[in-house]
Amino acid sequence: MMKYYDVDGDGNISYEEFLRGMRDPLSARRRDLVDRAFAFMDKDGSGVVSGKDIAHLYDVTQAKEFQDGTKTKEEILDDFLNSFDGMKGNNDGQITKQEFIDYYTDLAVSCPTEDYFCVMMEQAWGLAEDSSSEDFQTTLRHIVAMLRQRLLTLSNGQQEEFKLRQIFTEFDANGNGVVTMDELAAMLAALGISVERRFLVALLSHLDTNKSGGVEFEEFRVFICEDPYK
Repeated sequence: MMKYYDVDGDGNISYEEFLRGMRDPLSARRRDLVDRAFAFMDKDGSGVVSGKDIAHLYDVTQAKEFQDGTKTKEEILDDFLNSFDGMKGNNDGQITKQEFIDYYTDLAVSCPTEDYFCVMMEQAWGLAEDSSSEDFQTTLRHIVAMLRQRLLTLSNGQQEEFKLRQIFTEFDANGNGVVTMDELAAMLAALGISVERRFLVALLSHLDTNKSGGVEFEEFRVFICEDPYK
């Protein structure tokens, strides 16, 4: 019993360890959202998420530690990934699928209801539990069409590469050549398009045709110049 509850093996059972020992496995509904959140980060399907996988998703240039020079980009990304290690964390700067599942299994214990947990996952990761429904897809098509039209208006109907690159650079806030999810959200806000966060991942996936984790210029150009639902 002691070994079962004493996760870190220090001879004592902390409150967190006690809760972990009392937890139930994730329900199918919760596990589905956890799996989808992990897959969103794990672009190569390796089962391990490293700093490289999330570099386009997490803009560290806005972090205080980066701005004041106390931490490098790599160190901030490692800190983010290590936050999912939990009590058995090894601080190796990466997340395995099991570590991710364990983290949210522990967190689920403190969620009062399954609905609460699912809404939390949607808001935290920009997921939509009903993403395959016709209503969701209809709304997504409307958002895509509106975004394309606003960008065309911004370019005054011009589709020359020089003009489109100017617009792309305007929204690529950190100048790394990729529009991240946060920058995409800022783009929508700047264009006066109000979107629930749970549509962001689906919208990014639609634009990110090579599945790199962000929108590169060529993807941006093709989106504006071609029918997105041809």
